[in-house]
Amino acid sequence: MALALMAMGTAQTTTRYRIDQTLSQEVDASSAGQGKQSLTFHTTSFITVTLKDSAGGKAMRVVVDSMRGDSTTPIPRAVFDSVRGTAYRSFVTREGRPGRLEAASASPAAAQVQGLLSDFFPWVRAGLSPGESWADTTVATTGDGADSVTVRRVTTYRTGATEPRQPRKAVRVATDYTADIAGSQPTPSGPARIEGTGRGKGSYLVSPDGQYLGGEWELSSALRMSAEFTPKPVPISLRQTTRVSTIK
Repeated sequence: MALALMAMGTAQTTTRYRIDQTLSQEVDASSAGQGKQSLTFHTTSFITVTLKDSAGGKAMRVVVDSMRGDSTTPIPRAVFDSVRGTAYRSFVTREGRPGRLEAASASPAAAQVQGLLSDFFPWVRAGLSPGESWADTTVATTGDGADSVTVRRVTTYRTGATEPRQPRKAVRVATDYTADIAGSQPTPSGPARIEGTGRGKGSYLVSPDGQYLGGEWELSSALRMSAEFTPKPVPISLRQTTRVSTIK
């Protein structure tokens, strides 16, 4: 009996995922005499996710197998190379709500790429059925002190029809979310204040036993940067698309 209980308490699943992201940014610095500046880049990440039964839910461990970016990616290739094998941790509650993803150990490289992984895992749980709906509010702060941004996001979820998904069926969950964004950031010209809003939508698949099978979503943000070195707030437009797929 004791051995059986120990086995039940250590049940775990391991899944590999591929994450493809495209990020676009446009800064309209015309009021500062610098015109418009645009940047678009793409990254691909391969990760291994282990979920292990724990009190109140599941402990999550995410290990980076590899990451790479295209020629326009502002993150240096050396950073992507050094982050291979880096581990992150989180916690998924019994209700299926994922917590904040954090690096298992302090590392400048891990912190630099953390944003590329932070939202890959959505709300999942066993037994989802068509016609369910719920909402959730999250508040997340990245960075610290004068270089930090806080995002308050309200997300609504609704389950659709069951879809065939080899080797089993899955429920598609549609999401819509809005966000309020505020923070500060150091620049070569001095400190700046960032604020604005965001909107997004997407969908993902969950198996009957609660396994995340991948999905896709997009987020658009309209921000303003205010500082002493610019006479008017500088508009900043951001767009992010993400696609997650399982690797067999």
